[in-house]
Amino acid sequence: MSYELILENFRRHIALSPDEERILVSLLTPRAFKKGQFITSEGEINRYTNYITRGSARVYYIDHGGQEHVIQLGIKDWWIGDYPSFILQQPGYLYTEALEPTEILALSYENQQKLYEQVPRTERFFRLLTQRAYAAFQQRMLQNLSMDAEKRYLSFREAYPELEQQIAQKHIASYLGMSAEFLSKIKKRIVRQQRL
Repeated sequence: MSYELILENFRRHIALSPDEERILVSLLTPRAFKKGQFITSEGEINRYTNYITRGSARVYYIDHGGQEHVIQLGIKDWWIGDYPSFILQQPGYLYTEALEPTEILALSYENQQKLYEQVPRTERFFRLLTQRAYAAFQQRMLQNLSMDAEKRYLSFREAYPELEQQIAQKHIASYLGMSAEFLSKIKKRIVRQQRL
């Protein structure tokens, strides 16, 4: 397996020496999942932070009424998982599911701690990753509170054009807080407006 993609991901944020890169690679575990297979499930402790090298995945919650709510979507070169469970090492409430055949490089909680000790600057990498994820989460919450459904969809499409090509409409709709049918109506309305 090639580790170049994940090394490039790190290089965008921090500089690592060749020896530090070798340490990082030695602590990663390649894992593969079939379409529909769970990477993590509700009630279990998420032992890994997952970097997608191929495929796509979603993180979702099932409410008391049985309704699924997509919390996060991920494609190649993205990190994904039940972060509260991973960080706190407590049973989680979320499911992480492969949406197609998906390959990841997993970093266990224990190996992440070793990485911090052996390559201290990687703490900066994960701090930046967490800060950006938190900022994106707050921005998404503000959009849900301040934008109508069409504006939320247009904002999503502008921010993540590649997701729409790879992720099923029903998962995007759930992520945006609407039904797939309603998202379909929005998309048809946008196409009609563009033709005028």
